[in-house]
Amino acid sequence: MRNLRVLFLSLLFVSCHLQRKGDVLISNTNIIDLETGAISKGDVLIRDSVILTISKPNTLSFSGIKYIDGTDHFLIPGLWDMHVHIQDSTYLSMFLDYGVIGVRDMGGCVISPTDGCESVCPEMLNRWKGEMEAGKMDGPKLYIAGTQLSGTGWPTSFPVATKEEVGYAFEKNVQAEVDFIKVYEKIPWESYREIARLAKQYHLDFTGHVSEPFLLSNILDLGQKSVEHILEPLLYSFTDDPSELENFMVADGYTEDDRKFVQPWIEDANNVLESFKKNQAWFTPTMAVQYARLRYKDTHWIEHPERKRMPPSVNAGMKQHLTRMLNSQDHKGDSLWWQALTKLVKRFSNENIGLLAGSDAACEGGIPGYSLHEELILMVEEAGLSPLSALQTAIINPCTYFGLQHNGKVQEGFNADLVLLTENPLENIRNIHSIKAVFKKGKVVRFSQEDRNE
Repeated sequence: MRNLRVLFLSLLFVSCHLQRKGDVLISNTNIIDLETGAISKGDVLIRDSVILTISKPNTLSFSGIKYIDGTDHFLIPGLWDMHVHIQDSTYLSMFLDYGVIGVRDMGGCVISPTDGCESVCPEMLNRWKGEMEAGKMDGPKLYIAGTQLSGTGWPTSFPVATKEEVGYAFEKNVQAEVDFIKVYEKIPWESYREIARLAKQYHLDFTGHVSEPFLLSNILDLGQKSVEHILEPLLYSFTDDPSELENFMVADGYTEDDRKFVQPWIEDANNVLESFKKNQAWFTPTMAVQYARLRYKDTHWIEHPERKRMPPSVNAGMKQHLTRMLNSQDHKGDSLWWQALTKLVKRFSNENIGLLAGSDAACEGGIPGYSLHEELILMVEEAGLSPLSALQTAIINPCTYFGLQHNGKVQEGFNADLVLLTENPLENIRNIHSIKAVFKKGKVVRFSQEDRNE
């Protein structure tokens, strides 16, 4: 009886792995475990958008299916950019070119492309989202914020000076089928509390900037899921060394009035770290867009060939940004803020506070897809993270953030959203450029990047 059972199980295993049309086999590749950094060799069989099996190298051999030789290559899950502003459908294809299989669009509502720092309205994004899900368009998985809630008076945002206005903003965003709520700046405290209440009622996360003059620890206690960029309520958490903070303020020319104004945030700085941990909140440093303030003479970046694929108004917005930076009287301040940001990212990483890779593309010169690679490089080369830690911010952490239980690993039963690299990104983060193939839902959507400029 035992022999019959073994025979039955063997036959079942073989039958499960009979080739089917549409199967993809990646053979003899190096599989990177991004939780531990361990690398193992194996054959990876993909079927129906899922990793069906992983076996020892060169043990699976089928004819008539898509076959990719992964010898000396490295297989990782697809990347995520957790802060983008999509103004044109071209961006969707650009994301895939760089192995970005998922994005979090951080909101706005413009009818047609402007300078790149806001998104088109959620109705358009949802239309593209539907077409991508139906296989009619190429592009990443898309999470949408919709029209942001703001106290700035911007015409493309919802005003939230009163509870009634907050309610209207939620109603309209829910009707537009957004995935979460984006908060901006200058929001009154009572409105912030109402946003938190309605977010729970509608089962929507709220995320975004932080409003002055409030304490960031109090905002996190309201339930804001992530904080974007380095703004003043967060800035002073970059160090717990009073002398280092004093040197920063002296170098940046703080007056006595400046010091008085920021003192509550300084006193709150260590509470901020504890609030991030207690509330399991996330930080998206958007290093790439902050770094754009320092590279107004970077010819390679300014003249990058990918800009030819972007809307003219977005490129014009970049040129306006460059002009502002060239004429700025505060280059020293920009440099000091950049140094503080790199230290903040390192400190948060050391403290095991959740970091999310986000490029803010295509604001202030950001390039969809390419800028996410830059974000990872900056995390390593400027902030001092390991390549493994940086990759986790663009792969494991986004999947944890969204609760995607079958994404973010090269593992049997997981979704086959993958990137095959010719070089090991754990040895050098710049090897993230070495894309051989990109897989979305098990299908090869990009193959080789030999003729693309990096």
